[in-house]
Amino acid sequence: MKVIGHRGAMGLAPENTLLSFRKALELGVDGVEFDVQNIDGNLLVFHDDTLERTTNGSGLLLDHSIDYLRSLDAGQGEKIPFLHDVIELIDIDTFINIELKGLRTASLVMELVKLLDKDRYKKENFIISSYLYSELFLVRQLDPDIQIGVIADELPDVALSFARDVNAYSFHPSLSLVSKELVEQVHEEGMLLYVHTVNDPDNIAKVKAMGVDGIFTDYPDRVRQG
Repeated sequence: MKVIGHRGAMGLAPENTLLSFRKALELGVDGVEFDVQNIDGNLLVFHDDTLERTTNGSGLLLDHSIDYLRSLDAGQGEKIPFLHDVIELIDIDTFINIELKGLRTASLVMELVKLLDKDRYKKENFIISSYLYSELFLVRQLDPDIQIGVIADELPDVALSFARDVNAYSFHPSLSLVSKELVEQVHEEGMLLYVHTVNDPDNIAKVKAMGVDGIFTDYPDRVRQG
């Protein structure tokens, strides 16, 4: 079962920062997950629509320039990183789950993946995931082979139908949706099931027993210990 650091190791370091990703790597995760948003053609690794929760800035993310956003403190002196900085940090034995958080991210992400050093980064190192069906549909149009992950917090049948349509590699239901029956259904479709976001030791044990293929977690150390 894969251990996937959610926004790095956000329970242990400021989320979606290089510090958080380094912490996840130190803990021996199999993969890291993070969010990307398009700011004037630049891909920043950031989750929220607004700045207050995770930085010393304020207002809507999309209302600000890239220079202003990069000047902010994202926790413990860390900056909001560019996507290419995060990818450069990740070692080749760790897969990278890029969640398309904002609109107009698909083409920029796929362009970057295409430009990466093929000796270091293989296509199978990446999963491109999202709640945004339109973005994932575009990803599949741009690349018939890239691994796609479909995220679902509700209506699993609808999400699974879309996952089938885009030939998804993996299905990412929330903890509240996952069941042994869903795991079996996803496996019958030929996909892997990675559940999000699981932090409590009892829930970690519970989903392990259901046969999930991986766990997104804020605390990778807890999954390793379980």
